[in-house]
Amino acid sequence: MTSPPSATDTPSAATDGATRTSVTLPSGRLDLHLERSALPLGDLLEFAVRRNPKRGFLFVSRVLGKHIPIRPQVAADTHAALASALPPLTAPHFIGLAETATALGEGVFRAWQARQGGGQQAAHGGGRVGGTFQHTTRYLSGHPLLLRFDEPHSHAPAHLVYDPGAKARAARELVLVDDELSTGTTLENLAREWLALHPHVRHVVLVSLTDWCVRRSAVQAALGVPVDFVSLSSGTFEFTPDPAWTPAALPAVTGDGGDRSHLLPARSVRYGHPDALHLPGDPADLLALTDLADLTGPAGPVLVLGTGEYQFPAFALARALEEAGLDVRWSATTRSPVLPGLAIRHALTFTDNVGDGIPNYLYNVAPQEYARILVAFEGDCQPDPALMSALGPQARAVRLT
Repeated sequence: MTSPPSATDTPSAATDGATRTSVTLPSGRLDLHLERSALPLGDLLEFAVRRNPKRGFLFVSRVLGKHIPIRPQVAADTHAALASALPPLTAPHFIGLAETATALGEGVFRAWQARQGGGQQAAHGGGRVGGTFQHTTRYLSGHPLLLRFDEPHSHAPAHLVYDPGAKARAARELVLVDDELSTGTTLENLAREWLALHPHVRHVVLVSLTDWCVRRSAVQAALGVPVDFVSLSSGTFEFTPDPAWTPAALPAVTGDGGDRSHLLPARSVRYGHPDALHLPGDPADLLALTDLADLTGPAGPVLVLGTGEYQFPAFALARALEEAGLDVRWSATTRSPVLPGLAIRHALTFTDNVGDGIPNYLYNVAPQEYARILVAFEGDCQPDPALMSALGPQARAVRLT
């Protein structure tokens, strides 16, 4: 395993002052200039190397619940912190970016709803309160497609946005959520396409965990409407590639582009249906549903996994189990290829569950550390048997829609 990255001047507490940090990776050197952070940098993120010639580094979040398993409460606090930092909004449309920020986007949306008075109804998938949500996707289905846009630096750049309905398209405020803002190009591309179809939009908000964007004026000029930036931390960075580093070949990261309607559920948040999730409200019913009734004692932690874009329902399940008294962690599988080492201490490789036939990954999960592992999936997207076998006899797949 590669040795941990070296860093200097890493902040030890939340800061509103400039802090400089240098991180040496096998692929090069990251120089960070942290201007503001709600958390110490080491609590917010770690570092790794992408298996992607386009970009030789990766910020690995410790509060997202994607590459590193976290307690559901940590994610809930993250959602609430970002929602509380949003500017005043009336009836906005939120969009989370696939695949990494689908749960983050919906979590921020539901936390914002709750602050508007949605309360328990919003938290448990009930009616909408003054806003709408969807996430982008990389899967084609029979639902009406609204637009396409690209994420230039990504291993899988093409995104699809389905028509979320008249209420969402009437929104005069657009809130775009991603885990990280580096150049701002991806969210600018999405906002530009949305505004071209919806010229009545008067305000755009770009939300991220970490904001490294130096193009704020350029983004606002390109969009032609007021743009707010909301994040847990902000600053700038420079990456200096090591000329001796040879980038690893990028594995297959895109499927055949075929219609996946036979696998995906007809109602989905990717279509603007955040009410598609329903979990039992009674803790006993919840434990029975997940076959965890025997784990109310000190039997060991439970891990709840999302699969690919299907992350928020797994978070909602994990949070409900945590509130029922269990020791829970939450994370998700991904199609993002990351090299072992640094923040990536464990890696499992298997095949995706949406018919693309491409490698998928699960990072930083040592199955023997968990008493039970629940792998949440949607529709008929059953997890690869190779994944379930690698997770061991304590793993079971759970369909939540």
